[in-house]
Amino acid sequence: MNARPRSQAQVAVSSGPSNWFLLNASPDLRQQILSTPELSATSSLGSPISTILLTSADVDCVMGLLHLREFQPLHIYSTLSVRRILTEENSLFRVLARSNPPARWDTLPLDRLIPLVPPSSPGAKDGFFCKVVPLLSGFPDYVSDSLKGSLPPEEAVIGLQLVHKEKKILLRPQCLRTRRRLAALRG
Repeated sequence: MNARPRSQAQVAVSSGPSNWFLLNASPDLRQQILSTPELSATSSLGSPISTILLTSADVDCVMGLLHLREFQPLHIYSTLSVRRILTEENSLFRVLARSNPPARWDTLPLDRLIPLVPPSSPGAKDGFFCKVVPLLSGFPDYVSDSLKGSLPPEEAVIGLQLVHKEKKILLRPQCLRTRRRLAALRG
C-alpha cells in the first residue's frame, strides 16, 4: 500500500484516475489536496474529486467541505440526519447552498448497496458501489437536544463499505470507541 502520513481520518479512493471520492472532509483537507498531485486540480479538467461521503457530522469529518466549495461543485452523500444537522442546525454550512452551483446532497440509505458510479452495462462489475453500516455512536455535542431527539440514532455515525470490481473495503470511523462501547455492553 502506497500511503502518506496524515493528521486527520479521511480517505480518498478512486474508480479511475479522473474520478476520486473523499470519505469525509477533514479540516486539513486543503493541505492534503495540495500535497497529493492525484487530487489537485488540473487547469483544463478542474478537480478530479467528484464526490464526498460523510460518515458523521463531527467537526473533523465536515470542516473540509468549506474549503472545497471554493474550488468546485460539490456532490455530498450523507445520512439524512447528518444533512439536517449541517444544513438546518449549523448556519456556517449554509454557505454550501450559496455556492455556485450549490452543493448537491444525496441521502445514504441504511443497509442497501447504492451505485456511486453505475456499471457500464447491465451485469457488468465495473461500477463503484457503497453500502452504509450503522455504528454504535452518538451525534456531536454541538447538536441541540431537540434536534438530536428527532433524529434516528443509527444515522449518527456510519461505516462505509465500498465495492469496485468485486473488491471491498470497509471504513469504520471511531472504531476504537465502538469497540469500547461493545465491550462495556457485554460486561
